[in-house]
Amino acid sequence: MKITKIECIPLTLPGVGKWNNGKTLLIKIHTDQGITGIAECGETFFGPVYNDTQEHHMSVINDYFGPNILLGEDPRNISKIVGKMAKSAFSRQTIELIDFALYDIAGKAAGVPAYRFLGGLTNKKITTHYVVSYDSAEEVTTKALGAVKAGYRHLKLKVAREEVEKDIANLDAIRKAVGSNIKIGIDGNGGWDYYSALTAIKELEKYNISFIEQPLPWWDVDGMAQLHRKINVPLSADESAYQPPHVLQLIKREAVDFLFLKINKAGGLYLAQQWIAIAQAADLPVMCGCMVGTGLECAAQAQLLAANEWMDKLEFGHGNVAPLHRHGVYDTKTPITDDLVKNVPLFEGGYLYPPDGPGLGAEVNEELVQKWVTPGKKPTVIGK
Repeated sequence: MKITKIECIPLTLPGVGKWNNGKTLLIKIHTDQGITGIAECGETFFGPVYNDTQEHHMSVINDYFGPNILLGEDPRNISKIVGKMAKSAFSRQTIELIDFALYDIAGKAAGVPAYRFLGGLTNKKITTHYVVSYDSAEEVTTKALGAVKAGYRHLKLKVAREEVEKDIANLDAIRKAVGSNIKIGIDGNGGWDYYSALTAIKELEKYNISFIEQPLPWWDVDGMAQLHRKINVPLSADESAYQPPHVLQLIKREAVDFLFLKINKAGGLYLAQQWIAIAQAADLPVMCGCMVGTGLECAAQAQLLAANEWMDKLEFGHGNVAPLHRHGVYDTKTPITDDLVKNVPLFEGGYLYPPDGPGLGAEVNEELVQKWVTPGKKPTVIGK
């Protein structure tokens, strides 16, 4: 089997609230045996950590990865292909996009879900937590109560966007509404400096928070280590744990109690396994999140969460709930009909169930793809 053609389709996704008009990229990797691998990278963000855009992904694929690494290669040689891509300085989210499509091809060729190549079906259902975005006390309480009613026992609240008094008010309102049995973690997304984080967390500890994720900027590992020694809440790193060397640094500095993985930032399923292995060697649990993509992004991530035994160690579960936020729902018992894929993975009762179809187990809704092509941009094709 050989890769013969690569399509890149820039999409602008509809969604509820702030998730409307999200930018992503759909890739189709075609082979000479008629098998096509599909994948979506999740939303592209241009910022201090990711620096990704649709144009960037397409340029790297069309001008470098495609002609130099992919075309003519057997797509099942995933270690070889990803290894070559990982040597570059290009975005890990671009590598992730290709990696997902390669596993889709491998699974389809063998007639099995991609998780069979990642360790088998270890976790038949994946514990998830519901992420409550930054908003007014009334709004976050409504979202939290809706999630608890739907079966979630774990919530994660975004903080550190404005004054700490608003964080206190939001957490106080949620805790009073959901009671003491629901676990609540908070995520700062690097929004505090050291002193602000220390004083804020001391104030928030009284609400029995389960953890604090990335309170400091991604580069402040020294601050994370110092903060770790001063607070009484488990501390996690997300943006600071971008690549394996960063994970090793956090471990050596004793800066965290557990680690937060985005498969997108790791570079896909193959490289994420290496990332997780480092955490496992240090006996640190791993929580996983997403880049607010569609059911296709979620289907790919569910393959690894289903297969890796270490990913079932953290009671709080994972935040791979992007389709729920994008469509404004708490579960998918009622099928979603306006997603990039026709079969969004099943969410029910606070659990994500991995797709069991061949490859990623997802079927693209081609009619919607044509409607969602980003205005002013055109799909590209290389190969033939």
